[in-house]
Amino acid sequence: DVGCGIGGTSRHLAKSLGPNSKVQGITLSPNQVKRATELAAEQNLPNASFQVMNALAMDFPDDTFDLVWACESGEHMPDKKKYVEEMIRVLKPGGTIVIATWCQRETPPAFTAEEEKNLKFLYEEWAHPYFVSIEEYCRLMEGTDKMATVGSANWVKNTIRSWRHSIWVGVWDPWPVVFKGPRIWYKTIREIVTLERMHRAFDCDLMTYGMMKGKKKPAATVNAASDTVAVGSEK
Repeated sequence: DVGCGIGGTSRHLAKSLGPNSKVQGITLSPNQVKRATELAAEQNLPNASFQVMNALAMDFPDDTFDLVWACESGEHMPDKKKYVEEMIRVLKPGGTIVIATWCQRETPPAFTAEEEKNLKFLYEEWAHPYFVSIEEYCRLMEGTDKMATVGSANWVKNTIRSWRHSIWVGVWDPWPVVFKGPRIWYKTIREIVTLERMHRAFDCDLMTYGMMKGKKKPAATVNAASDTVAVGSEK
């Protein structure tokens, strides 16, 4: 689980795949690792573990994992190409990669001045380096020359309600904010504005919700004197 945060999707995978699976979450934040570890213990998930690690320079050997999963971490990566390459590097031959991430629409046509202004706000308000399109993620995956299949879908319809839902959660339960004072009130108002602007960006197709899935090619085969010799994990 690449960019696991406090381990929500890691715990989901650990539960779904069962106790015989091993789920490894990575994040840059020691505090997130600590909280993720606590929550996994509270939910009796010994098969989920967490490490501090840079997603753009993972410590894992090549061909380590059967499944590489990344849920809403791509938005934060300053080098999308390296992000994709590293995930595919640690994926076993024949393994599956799934990326769920916020994307911007494909160009051309070029962004209008208003669209560029809106994107600039979204980059800066939540400190995102930049977004790319669903199509660009597919190109990056295919560009590694290690993928047997690559597919994608736009899940805006499946996810768009979550933006305004996040606002209404605060409306229905404001007490965690009410007693925090003016500084937190100001930050909360800014968050509400940004959530609404994200909703509108997805609603008008400036932003898309990218779901990319692919399967890595099986281990290389060599044809010699009419015999096919399989090497690596497919031996």
